[in-house]
Amino acid sequence: MLRRLVLVLSLLQLLTIPLTAQRSLFSETIPMQGHIELQESFSLNVRERIQFTLSQEMAGTTHEVATYEFFSNSPDVAYQLRLSPGFATQLGANVFAFRSVGLGADNNSPPIPFKLSLVNRANLDRISNEDFDAIQKSIGIREGSRSTEQGIIYVTFPTVEEGFDLQGYTFGAYEASIAVEVSAD
Repeated sequence: MLRRLVLVLSLLQLLTIPLTAQRSLFSETIPMQGHIELQESFSLNVRERIQFTLSQEMAGTTHEVATYEFFSNSPDVAYQLRLSPGFATQLGANVFAFRSVGLGADNNSPPIPFKLSLVNRANLDRISNEDFDAIQKSIGIREGSRSTEQGIIYVTFPTVEEGFDLQGYTFGAYEASIAVEVSAD
């Protein structure tokens, strides 16, 4: 029995000697870093050749003029979408309206006001300007660390009850424009 015990102890010693004899020649760590670039995008798709034949039948009608798509991968930035008139008319600098232009344009013709509305395609949330003036809203629906939004921009002419009456207007060309701005806070 003693002989077996000596034999087992000798074997264990032989097995542990190579393990304890190992030594480290070199030790180092490799540092690594990663980075995800900030991605922000806004695209505006304007309907081709938006041309209205302005008439009394336009009263109260709504027309799609553009769609937009927004994306950001920054959870720390708040974005604002602002739609404002591209130029001022007699109605004021912040009022959306068509103005008379072109040859023979009667610059004393009153502008033809219109309203804007934005519809978010995801939740069908609608924002409009009942006073014919600029619109500003927070843009982007947060999903984790990303913000996205797709929407539609509509133009609505006032109803007859709201004063839409083209009887006193002269024939000719009229123009309007919408300035679109996205800002980050």
